[in-house]
Amino acid sequence: MSEITSSAHIVIVRPGSDRPEGSDPHGTLRALRGLGAGVRVDVFDSAAAGLAASADADLVVVDGGSPGEAEALLAQARGAGPPVLAVAADAADAAAVEWFRRGAADCVVAGVDAGQALASVALEQLRRTRGERERRRVADRLAWLETLNAAIVSEIPAAIAVVDDAGRLVTANPAFTAAWGSSGRLPGRRLDEVLPSELLETGAIPAALERARAGHPAVPALARGVAPDGSPIFYDVRAQRLDDEGRALLLLADVTERETLAKRIADLRRYNENIIQNLNSALLVVDTRGVITFANAMASQILGAAGDDPRGRSVWDWFSNAQGQGALLARSLQRGERFRGAETILTRADGSVVPVGISCAPLVDADGTRLGAVAIFQDLTEITLLQRQVLQTEKMASIGQLAAGVAHEINNPMGFIHANLFQMADYLSDLRRLWSQVGDLRKTLDDGQVEGIRRAGEALEALARELDAEFVLDDFEKAIRESQEGSERIRHIVRDLRDFSRADGEERVPADVNQCLDSTANIVWSMMKHSVVLKKRYADLPPVDGFPMQLKQVFMNLLVNAYQAIEERLADSGERGEIELVTELRGERVIVAVSDSGVGIAPEQLDRIFDPFFTTKEVGVGVGLGLSTCFSIVRKHGGSLRARNRRPHGATFEVVLPVSPAAGDAERRG
Repeated sequence: MSEITSSAHIVIVRPGSDRPEGSDPHGTLRALRGLGAGVRVDVFDSAAAGLAASADADLVVVDGGSPGEAEALLAQARGAGPPVLAVAADAADAAAVEWFRRGAADCVVAGVDAGQALASVALEQLRRTRGERERRRVADRLAWLETLNAAIVSEIPAAIAVVDDAGRLVTANPAFTAAWGSSGRLPGRRLDEVLPSELLETGAIPAALERARAGHPAVPALARGVAPDGSPIFYDVRAQRLDDEGRALLLLADVTERETLAKRIADLRRYNENIIQNLNSALLVVDTRGVITFANAMASQILGAAGDDPRGRSVWDWFSNAQGQGALLARSLQRGERFRGAETILTRADGSVVPVGISCAPLVDADGTRLGAVAIFQDLTEITLLQRQVLQTEKMASIGQLAAGVAHEINNPMGFIHANLFQMADYLSDLRRLWSQVGDLRKTLDDGQVEGIRRAGEALEALARELDAEFVLDDFEKAIRESQEGSERIRHIVRDLRDFSRADGEERVPADVNQCLDSTANIVWSMMKHSVVLKKRYADLPPVDGFPMQLKQVFMNLLVNAYQAIEERLADSGERGEIELVTELRGERVIVAVSDSGVGIAPEQLDRIFDPFFTTKEVGVGVGLGLSTCFSIVRKHGGSLRARNRRPHGATFEVVLPVSPAAGDAERRG
């Protein structure tokens, strides 16, 4: 009984009652509350109030009154409301019939035994109500499931059919019919009569059905057919046993697009893998902790881990994450910074140091969350050696162009030094004659003979007039002074040449840009002084961390190019061109501008002049490496080299150098 009365709700209605509140003349309330603690009983003294409360009730009990007074309740009971149980004071059969006629589920006559009868009838009605509601719920659920199943089977984008144990179609959904039902009605036909032979020849469909009939779990399989246009079409095949009579559910889902995409992805993966593994550059992918998650073959080779997989190891085993050039990868990981073409070093397990050119970029997902970093780098060992050779070659080529001018510049002072030496030798011979005559005069002075002293003095005076002793002494002094000036000039030229030819060390040093530019200009001046006016305007500059000799190489190439551009424009006109050297400080960068009044640069060549082996000079004059080398050197310093034309003639080359490597990082970031 507890299951029936659990959470039961009974509404007692006393229509037209004028009895005192709380009275229970027929014992109805007492009998119903005796059904158990789980029964909720509400009492209403009007039919209208009871009607409103009966919407969620399991049973309505009309306690007294007539069927007419309870008409609304009885009308609802005939509809979808709860059953109505009448407790009638009149025991006449006609009264009971009237209650039943109006729609009461049962009628109990009030009396001595009415309480027990009422409880029994109420329990029966509650049982019927619960049963009916459960039947309706199950029916509604079944109807919903049938509708859902029909919707799924009809709308699912896959061909579904039921096949019996003889291989005949029992039923099929619209997708199956649309695909293979054009030849007529499908139920009753054999599956091999309906499906294309090429689809069955793969064996996936018969095998799936056989496996299902044997009671084995469905296993995805792939069947290959041919589309009307001749292209391949793929189906995901699955089968499931339905009953003990051998019927099975067959599902064929068109996965052509998925398989095509999967093949394309696999082809792209192989394609990318071939590219990555055959790159002449090393490629590393690291996570946020710096652990290597991918490395191509070249990366393993450069890292010195050939034969060993570096994945799972810390990238800091090779790259320093300290401050400085070695921190580029760390800054990409920690700050998301990008670098292109920067130079750093890695240290192998054997202690050898390898210079590398590296580009770093953060690895992010679709939301912008950093997942790690990607690093592409190249071993610059051979390139560094080649660069040094090219620098030396370019330097020697420039020095070769200067050789004639330097030789002439040295020969001029050497010429008059040589001539002065010969002249001073003659003067020395004359002075010795005078000194000999002075010796004779001293002897006569020692003898004390007046006549001898007079004759010796006259002879000395005559010889002095003959030799023009005063001129000899003045000219001797002038020759010495000129020789000293000439030797000093030679000393300066030799010093500048020695400074220019000195090799840079491995480390950056503070460089005086003004001194580098000026000493280079002094070297070049000997070849251009007859046709060029040189103007200088230097600003006070801080030292630049760099390689002074390489900077001099840049200035040498720019000055020689400027001179050659002037020579090309003026030729044998006799006019003199102009070269202007200007330095200035802009923030944390030093600017060096070399301007000339030469032929300028053709507009279509401005973007190509820094390309290797591009030259506008005649064969034998240049190989097109000068400006390319200059560009590389300036780039190595973290700076930039730009060119523009001047009006009305000439060009300006502007060298931008960061004062420190840190200030040059922005030049390298992409």
